[in-house]
Amino acid sequence: MDFEFSGIATTSSNPTRKPQSLQARYEEVKNSADKYQILQVGLTICHEDTKNASYTLKPYNVNLNPIIDRRLEVERGWSMQSSAIEFLLENKFSIDSILKHGVQYLSREEEKRAIANAIERRDRVATHTLIDVKETEHESLAFLKAVRRVVDDWLALGATREEYLNIPPPTRLGVSQSSKSLPSALNRFQKRLVHQLIEVEYPSLVAISRPDFIQIIDYNEERERSVREQRVKKIQERTWKQTGFRWVAEALAGGDLTNLHSGYFIGIMASSAAVEPKYPLNEFSDKLKQRLKEHRPVLVGHNIFSDLIYFCRCFFGPLPSKVEEFQSMAHELFPVLMDTKYMATHNCGSINPRSSLSELNENLAKKAIPKISAHDFLDRQFELMAKKTTGIHPQHSKYTTQKIDHEAGYDSLLTAQVFIRLSAQLREGGVEPLQQKSTKDAQDTSYLQQTYREVAPDAYAEGRLQPTSGSAQKAFEQKPRPISTESPKPPMSRVLETRFDLLEIEEAIDEVDSNIPINDRRLSLGPTDSVEVMQKAVNGELIPRLGAEFWKVYGNKLRVFGTLERVCVMGAP
Repeated sequence: MDFEFSGIATTSSNPTRKPQSLQARYEEVKNSADKYQILQVGLTICHEDTKNASYTLKPYNVNLNPIIDRRLEVERGWSMQSSAIEFLLENKFSIDSILKHGVQYLSREEEKRAIANAIERRDRVATHTLIDVKETEHESLAFLKAVRRVVDDWLALGATREEYLNIPPPTRLGVSQSSKSLPSALNRFQKRLVHQLIEVEYPSLVAISRPDFIQIIDYNEERERSVREQRVKKIQERTWKQTGFRWVAEALAGGDLTNLHSGYFIGIMASSAAVEPKYPLNEFSDKLKQRLKEHRPVLVGHNIFSDLIYFCRCFFGPLPSKVEEFQSMAHELFPVLMDTKYMATHNCGSINPRSSLSELNENLAKKAIPKISAHDFLDRQFELMAKKTTGIHPQHSKYTTQKIDHEAGYDSLLTAQVFIRLSAQLREGGVEPLQQKSTKDAQDTSYLQQTYREVAPDAYAEGRLQPTSGSAQKAFEQKPRPISTESPKPPMSRVLETRFDLLEIEEAIDEVDSNIPINDRRLSLGPTDSVEVMQKAVNGELIPRLGAEFWKVYGNKLRVFGTLERVCVMGAP
């Protein structure tokens, strides 16, 4: 995940400035997120093929339009920071395309305001007891006098009158002399005067606005109640349409997708892997929504602390004042967060190493595993070209031939590549991965068994794991063990070293529990009964499964340089 903003929090460039507290930095970024907007979202979806031990990436680049449909009667104030916009323009960012072609969105809080306004309007009691016209406003008084005459003439017809009266009446022969003093079309001010006149002097009638005139009909309580309810319903439907990109945010956060129209899923029914396409559209939609709600992804970003604050503010609403409350709130939304900045600078000491996204991607590009491979290409020449970069899906090929630095979609692609490769390099929680020898080597076999038991002790003890053939079966096959009633021994402490380390200073934060629910099978990379998958993860061919030491060291920890704490732990008690 990556974003581009209309403005960011600015910090002093004074070299003598002391580090902030994490709370102070949070307040600084939070205030900026209240003021500025996300203009562009980059999402790269990573598909894991456990059988072939490879990954296919699907990058998306989405421009967001900050304009809200005026009919919702919700205003959104937002600002543009000159330095941020200058930076975006230097990188060929089009503000015009944002406003004309960007995807709209509505936060949870804005949706509540729109519905509350509609309900307040529905339940509003008539308050006008006087017509808002002064005695000196002669033209307005003359206009009201003419309207009264037309209304009175219509009412005087009794049972023979038509069901409605238009103000002004349509121009035709036989119209009353009093209507000739009215304009042929009403402006907004004149419409307001007619509404006030009917409300104050004719309680048995109702005025309905039309494009150029006002229509008068008899008051009917049941009909008026139905009309008011229909207005609220229309506003609700407009909010669902305006929700726009927030539906994606809700899907990532396990939010409520009930009101997401089933028609949006027509295009993916035939190719869906999550839900079989044998169901009717509405049933298919309901099942897919349920899958989205239950299956929680691992969310990855580079230097994601500020991004996460903007993301929550933009799509969910105002943020809490305390950073601890934000940590808990964000952890509820996203149980597993990974920051490649923290992964690359873990245990770096007081000297901050170079760890830009492009540098990390370049340094890791030559790593053979995990394999990020393209597949299912129809054009062999294009396939070879794409494989030289990474495993980008053929329908997401924008970045296979061009680098677009600081475009959110491209940066999210780099983040995905860095995470996949770096997770394999650091899979033992910072210890250099062991060089695997022959599976016949008893020491290596013992190491694999020990690692696997640490990752999935319950499944192993209960005999639920099914060994596979070949070397994997030889490595893991053993007699069933009874479930131990003793408390598990704590893992041995290790010196956490990476090739990014500059100083051998252990950060106290590494002792904090990452608070990742390792036994939750609804999470991506969660527990598995496959010995083969576990061995591939141990070998570095796949991303480590939840429960490995890797997640304890790096999971749910966001790098925040320039603060006393230097890291923000999500969901920590």
